[in-house]
Amino acid sequence: MNANAVARPSRETAVDFGKKFVPEELTPLFYVPWYRWLTPDQQLRYNQLQALYLNEQILFFETMLGRGVMDALLREQWPDGFGSELQQFWDEERRHSEMFRQLNRRCAPQFYAAGNFHFVQAPRRWLAALDWATHRPRLFPMFIWLMLLQEERSLFYSKEFIRQEKVIEAHFVETHRAHLADEVGHVRWDEQLLDLLWPSVNRHLRSVNARLLSWMVGEFFSTPKRGQWHVVQELAREFPERREHLPEVQQQISALPEDERYQLSLYRREIAPRSFARFDRWPEFHVMQRSIPGYRFLAKETM
Repeated sequence: MNANAVARPSRETAVDFGKKFVPEELTPLFYVPWYRWLTPDQQLRYNQLQALYLNEQILFFETMLGRGVMDALLREQWPDGFGSELQQFWDEERRHSEMFRQLNRRCAPQFYAAGNFHFVQAPRRWLAALDWATHRPRLFPMFIWLMLLQEERSLFYSKEFIRQEKVIEAHFVETHRAHLADEVGHVRWDEQLLDLLWPSVNRHLRSVNARLLSWMVGEFFSTPKRGQWHVVQELAREFPERREHLPEVQQQISALPEDERYQLSLYRREIAPRSFARFDRWPEFHVMQRSIPGYRFLAKETM
């Protein structure tokens, strides 16, 4: 056995709260000055809270968004047995959701005794609108583009967990190892869906969807807002001596959309090569430069 190998945990193995739950460069506060003012114990606890929030984001994306899209797509007729592949896709997504749900409950039962979300608190009206839109993927194919973009980012993140497995808590590493095993196939299926659907969308609707995608990425997937602020507030509840700094840290977080290092930690060609290459094929995605600073449109011929 390799002496440098990291032992994989069993279900009975206790969570190691002395370790980080997520690579710190994948956390927003790593990029603000306030993070350097925290004690090592406070940095570690922030890291663990942020990891729980990231798991909630995955749960939200795969259940609240993915469920509507897949419900609609699975009702359609697809060529060459693609429908059965989509069913496998959805079955795996639900299994992923359960993995992240159980991991959060194991780490923080006080947060998740009554539900799946502690930091993510979406308004009901917004959830209703999202449910309506996701059930209409031919009108809003932007959601399939979003699935591809986020699944590629998830692939990159999971690889970072595994690359840093010596310093990351073992249950989180193994959850991301299992997630990674399926995500490669999910990216392929996302691309197949786009090949089948996007070319048949008329030019005006493509343009509308590209602008909506740019807005959604900028509003919810690249700018730390409500959920991140809930993480910081929870940290301040656990370390009351930090409460007086909350107005200052809020200002620092609000500046992150202009922070190049932070933005490049979210999206760049190394992280989302297939999404970016597909954006390049369609001129309507020139607009993605507004919400993704790491993306620069390279015009190519469409498929």
